[in-house]
Amino acid sequence: MNTKHALTALTVFEAAQPYLFWFMFSVCAHVFEDADWFSDNLPLIATMWVLTTGIIGALYIWLSWNSEFRSLARNAMIIKLAHIPYYLLVFACAALSIILSLKIPFITVAVWAFCFIADATLIVTSGLYELAAVIVGVRRGRLTPVQSVMYGIAGFLFCVDVVTAIILFAQSRRGLSARGAMQPSAAGSYVPGGTYDPRQMGA
Repeated sequence: MNTKHALTALTVFEAAQPYLFWFMFSVCAHVFEDADWFSDNLPLIATMWVLTTGIIGALYIWLSWNSEFRSLARNAMIIKLAHIPYYLLVFACAALSIILSLKIPFITVAVWAFCFIADATLIVTSGLYELAAVIVGVRRGRLTPVQSVMYGIAGFLFCVDVVTAIILFAQSRRGLSARGAMQPSAAGSYVPGGTYDPRQMGA
């Protein structure tokens, strides 16, 4: 597997990882519903999952060192957009906990704590993919140092991370289009003002 395919595979994993985790959790909870070890070790299992996804995100940054800025910005945007339904689901669970708290007071604290931890860890792991795009953008001169700091921080902020991922991808496309528009062909060149002169090469 080459680097490009590896980055694609890691992008797909990160985009699906919150859904994958809860699918695995649901299956294990059903299979081991009578086993105390699963419920007793659930915090450890969740912690190991978070650490694994963090290591995978760091691996993505390392593999993307010499990749294209546009492709990395696109990957970051895909991940952020793919996580929106998950955040909406978590928000729905939190809202439901408020309703149920009228009868079960403890559930509000428990569910809100879960929602905060789930959102925070997901923002951190997905933010690593946007950070990879920012690093390459700076290295290739497509982002200024100020822009890199702004994008780097915003990629780890709730709600703002989605907006900045879209803007980052749009900026990567604009930079590419601008360079392509000024690229002369072998038969001529651009003169000051942006006008193409086919006779310029032979002048």
